[in-house]
Amino acid sequence: MRDGIPLGNGGGDQNTSRLQGEKLALDQLRLALSNLRPNCWLMPVLAGVVCFMFARWVGTPLLLFWFALVTVGGSYLGIVAFAFLRHDQEPVVQRRWERHAEAAYFLFAISWSAFAFLFWQHGDDLNNMVIMLVIACTLAGNSALVGASKPLTEIGYGIYGFVLVVSPLREGGTIYNGLAILAFAYVCYLVYMSRQIYSTTRELLLLRNDKNGLVEALARSKVESDLACERAESASRAKSEFLANMSHELRTPLNAILGFSEMIFSNTFGESSPKHAEYAKLVHQAGDHLLALINDILDLARIEAGKLELREGDVDLKALISETARLMAARAETAQLTLAIEAANVLPGLRADQRALRQILLNLLSNAFKFTPSGGKVMVFSSQDTSGEIAFGVRDTGVGIDPRDQLRVFQSFGQGRHDVVTADRGTGLGLPIVKGLAEAHGGRVELISRVGGGTSVTVFLPAARAHSRLRQAS
Repeated sequence: MRDGIPLGNGGGDQNTSRLQGEKLALDQLRLALSNLRPNCWLMPVLAGVVCFMFARWVGTPLLLFWFALVTVGGSYLGIVAFAFLRHDQEPVVQRRWERHAEAAYFLFAISWSAFAFLFWQHGDDLNNMVIMLVIACTLAGNSALVGASKPLTEIGYGIYGFVLVVSPLREGGTIYNGLAILAFAYVCYLVYMSRQIYSTTRELLLLRNDKNGLVEALARSKVESDLACERAESASRAKSEFLANMSHELRTPLNAILGFSEMIFSNTFGESSPKHAEYAKLVHQAGDHLLALINDILDLARIEAGKLELREGDVDLKALISETARLMAARAETAQLTLAIEAANVLPGLRADQRALRQILLNLLSNAFKFTPSGGKVMVFSSQDTSGEIAFGVRDTGVGIDPRDQLRVFQSFGQGRHDVVTADRGTGLGLPIVKGLAEAHGGRVELISRVGGGTSVTVFLPAARAHSRLRQAS
């Protein structure tokens, strides 16, 4: 691996290098065009000064023609530069303008250097020297302004350098031939200087891109760190709330076990007192409750650790619902609730873990009983939709869950705000266990609730778990 890129992916490396090279070329062109953009206003002014200087040698129509040529070329270059720079954050658009920029600079260089041929006066040394001086200054300016961009630099040297060397050769003679040699050496020196400018600019842009990459990476790392910190704080708060609730849940049955067993052991009410049997029953109930809490914690731990193992077999969902409802009937009667079953007439058999499905139903019914006031109704339902998914769950007429808490109740140790209106606060383990068991079967859980309007929790199991053989309702 080199610079975070796997070496084995040669095609990917080449593609990445090509994209980086294209981006760097665009950055260099952007820098050159930002230097050239004022030319659309400046060059016509300079062209006017040149026309004034050559008015003694050249007629007005020719001066106006060249001035118009430079104005049009400079304006076109300014428009292209403005359009290119306007799309500073859109490399795809800039690539479409790249050729336009090169063409615009080519046309401008042709229009500006044309005066060397249009205004040249054979035999007039002063005229000729002024033209060569202007072209030499233009070539130096070209090196400084567009040296960052290789294509524009090559265009400038190709046109201005050619004119500077060829112009004295047209006149001929020892002096002018010598000037042509000096002009060629001058062009070579400026080419060397331009290469230095190009290399320096390229290195600076590479450093800038590296810096920007580091800044972006740091920004992404900070965002990820903030999210991780927020998740950690959320998990810490959830664990703290869980421990606060669990301390009550665990202490209550433990205190009952310790208190009642001590009373039985110390014969507080004498030998064979009826109270002993009653307290023994309470000890047994407290032990059952404590065992259930510990089992819930262990089940959730296995789910979160990914170590839950399903013992799959054939499951008759309708029979399982009826059996679970019978187990919970006494509790519903004690809570003065109506417990009903709403099952489809025809349900397929399932390939699933029967103990896990029973636990899902028990947890959903326990939650419904806990948060449904006396006189309310709890419904266990099941069905199969047209896609083949099996749906079952529990619907109640209880206090409902605040919309802000509906996602939270599925988090480990999370509890909705409905728990503050009931004496039985709960541990917040029921729905997370339901969600974990459903997802272990490849299913999902859906909750629909409205404060004061009851809650409906539906477990969906994939169609692949349904048998083709259907079980008819009796």
